[in-house]
Amino acid sequence: MATVLMAAAPVMAAPAQERRAQPQDAQIRDSTAQPAEVEQEQTQDGTPLSEEAPGDDVVVTGLRESLKRAVDIKRAAPNIVDSIVADDIGKLPDQNIAEAIQRIPGVTISRDNGEGQFITVRGLGPAFSTALYNGRILATENQGREFSFDILPAELINRVDVSKTPTASQVEGGIASTVDMYTARPFDFGRTKFVVSGQANYDKLRGKASPQASGLFSTTFDDNRFGILVAGSFIDRKIEGRRLFTDGWEANQNLDFNKDGTPELRGVSIPTYVEYGVNSTSRKRLSGLATLQWKPTDTLQLTLDGLYSKLDVNDDNKVFFVFGSPSDVTAATVDENNTVTSYTGIASGPTITNQVRPRLAKTYQAGFNAQWDPTSQVSAFVDLSWSKATDDTGGNQAWFESNLATPSYSPAAVKFNLSRDGLPVYSGLGDILDTSNARAGYLTLEGVSVADEIYQVNSQVKYQADAGIFRGLTVGANYSDRKKKRSSFKTPDVLQSVFSGIRYPQSLFGEPADARDFFDVGMFPNGFPAYSVGDLQEYLLSDAAINATTDPAATRAALAANGGGFGAVLIPSNSGSAQERTIGTFVQASFGGDFGSRSWSGNVGVRFTKTDVTSRGFGQEILSITTPPGLDPIVNLSPAQPITAKGSYAEILPSANFKIDVAKDLVFQAAVAKTLTRATLSDLLLIRNINPRARERAITDGNPDLKPMIGWNYDAALTWYLDRASFLSVALFQKDLSDLSETVTSTVQILGLDFRRTRPENVGDRTYRGIEFSGQYTFTGLPAPLDGLGVQANVSLVEPDATTYNVVGFYEKGPLQFRMAYNYRNSYEQTQAGNRGQPVNVAAYGIWDASLNYALNDNFTVFAQALNLFNEKTFTYSVFEERTITYETYGPRFALGVRANF
Repeated sequence: MATVLMAAAPVMAAPAQERRAQPQDAQIRDSTAQPAEVEQEQTQDGTPLSEEAPGDDVVVTGLRESLKRAVDIKRAAPNIVDSIVADDIGKLPDQNIAEAIQRIPGVTISRDNGEGQFITVRGLGPAFSTALYNGRILATENQGREFSFDILPAELINRVDVSKTPTASQVEGGIASTVDMYTARPFDFGRTKFVVSGQANYDKLRGKASPQASGLFSTTFDDNRFGILVAGSFIDRKIEGRRLFTDGWEANQNLDFNKDGTPELRGVSIPTYVEYGVNSTSRKRLSGLATLQWKPTDTLQLTLDGLYSKLDVNDDNKVFFVFGSPSDVTAATVDENNTVTSYTGIASGPTITNQVRPRLAKTYQAGFNAQWDPTSQVSAFVDLSWSKATDDTGGNQAWFESNLATPSYSPAAVKFNLSRDGLPVYSGLGDILDTSNARAGYLTLEGVSVADEIYQVNSQVKYQADAGIFRGLTVGANYSDRKKKRSSFKTPDVLQSVFSGIRYPQSLFGEPADARDFFDVGMFPNGFPAYSVGDLQEYLLSDAAINATTDPAATRAALAANGGGFGAVLIPSNSGSAQERTIGTFVQASFGGDFGSRSWSGNVGVRFTKTDVTSRGFGQEILSITTPPGLDPIVNLSPAQPITAKGSYAEILPSANFKIDVAKDLVFQAAVAKTLTRATLSDLLLIRNINPRARERAITDGNPDLKPMIGWNYDAALTWYLDRASFLSVALFQKDLSDLSETVTSTVQILGLDFRRTRPENVGDRTYRGIEFSGQYTFTGLPAPLDGLGVQANVSLVEPDATTYNVVGFYEKGPLQFRMAYNYRNSYEQTQAGNRGQPVNVAAYGIWDASLNYALNDNFTVFAQALNLFNEKTFTYSVFEERTITYETYGPRFALGVRANF
């Protein structure tokens, strides 16, 4: 099975679907263990997991001890689970939860502003993994089901379990994995605990330091029968990114240079839009949690907890771009892939915009858990929870552009070529710092707001037995009511281009965007002009700007009808909601015994789930499409009419897990299960998005009739436990997927015009196979000081084309702890129909991180961290690497801080 990375003191819980941890719990217990075994788990040679083997002179703490606890979790789990556990309270090995999870075999991540956000497990995307918070589904601010792991600070999470094989007791939803994030509880400590940490973060590209702090306080009263824990975290990162973006390449184009009707080049791929962005961003997150625990009797424990997290990402992207069409080209060259590598002629002048793309996310959760253990053999719990997440970006995104073309500028003389690194470069643009003739272009406020709300009830009763091979029976039921709402906003069409062509005063332009070293493209030796959306809006609403428009009276009327400004209004046809009501029940039997001197255990269960879906939206017909001279087309729609669609489905999901000690310290595990992943919530919406631009005409529809995607999973793993902290493992898996939801593209005709229509459909069947190798080793047998060395490594190979590997080297001796990590993911195809309807490929990515800790005494530790040490870039392209789509970096980041533990 796969590696477990960093672990900590044994204070965490077993999965909430089976049992909330008790204060005395040291690690996850195998549910097939006999009652006597549950009291104190043992190694193969009989040594209690909570103690060192006889004869050990030194009690090991810190990182070394955490690795041992991690192996304990791995070995005792009833299914195939990988875990990452903090080696101190609230101290995961990475600054970000997603960046910590990527150390697990088969897990890769995608980033937002250079920070880990989504995970992909065994080649399956973010929607195929279910994210739980203390055993409960956590609402997400995204339009789909995928969970943003940067919402929660790593300082509040003590352990993350990634279940790669399910049990019947786990809530369904993750074909790839179930990821459960656990926080500490006051009864975990049984005494007063206070931890505080502060650090300064430095992002190299921005060149600024920013603060980060966290703290935790926990205490118990009344002879440890009542406890309270509060924790909080704050960060205000100042970062800067550089991004080159082409919005894809137009494929199969014929280039007729002299317009004689006979193309000189046929079937070529050419970029018709390229932007260069310098994004100064702040990421501010404030998070907190509180937990109350009460044990009124020896058999009853009550827990009440709450979570709040607010993440504000305020992008301020200064962008320089050009655009055109294949018909503008008067000369070109191509390579062996029919990719245009140079051309002459373009439609636009040099253009700039202030692109504002905030992310304004809030997440809440409140829960109550009652755990009842009336006897040593019977236990039960009821768990109630509510969760809500919002992203209020609707109307807060902005695009305000300006054409910088001077009177002497000639678009026909502009030349395009590829740089020595294969990136798009333009020349012949004139003096791009000359803003004397800068004129207004297209403008809009826009964005999509999302609200996700979940009510959940989980209950379970477990009976542990000792009747031959029968070891226990668990039954349970769950209910959830989830509603995802999407609200799309945009400035009314009549205002988006009404100011086009008016001259901007020089006072609007501030300091040029610092793009002097922009990926060595050499286009901006002194940067490029920049301004702010706020300043532009203020000027455009002035009499001077309004009087400069073609029809000032009509402009004033349009502004007045929109409340006196550019405020975005709701787009009914592109807004809607999807509600799911789900009930589930399960039964799971556990077994165990001996084959001679070798122990075996397993569980067999079945889960039934039924889901009712209601999608609500607005229907609007396209009445006409008008194109004012020199402006973008305007779509005229009929009045919005509410529409509703309903659906229902039920599934029976069997599962089985088995493990056996085939030899001393050699454990074999096998599992088979039927799983499901429900359709992405955004795909279930009754929505329609329309793009009427002549060369981009497209309609995107939702589909409320989507069925869940089904997977039959087959797993096997063999693990050799070399010692308490070391192991070698190999795991095989196969996932047979059916009813995959994929985007289907067709051509529809509306008002005599052809539109490319995309709509999700259940059309795909696919099989994923893979193998994972993992291990960790501590070199305790070497002479001092080399006995502090250790290594962790894993590699995952997934058909058809996914390869990931991790290597972590560490050293811990006395007060010193050092860790160096490398993570690699190979290139892969992200989608077959992405930008401009063409495939999108993600290039290989490898990143180095390092950390250093030094304990000044028992209470104080100083630390330093470095992430993305060598400034690795993220790079996407279409089919061939010279067809760049995105080339982006946020640079290395460093941290220096101090931690106090009392």
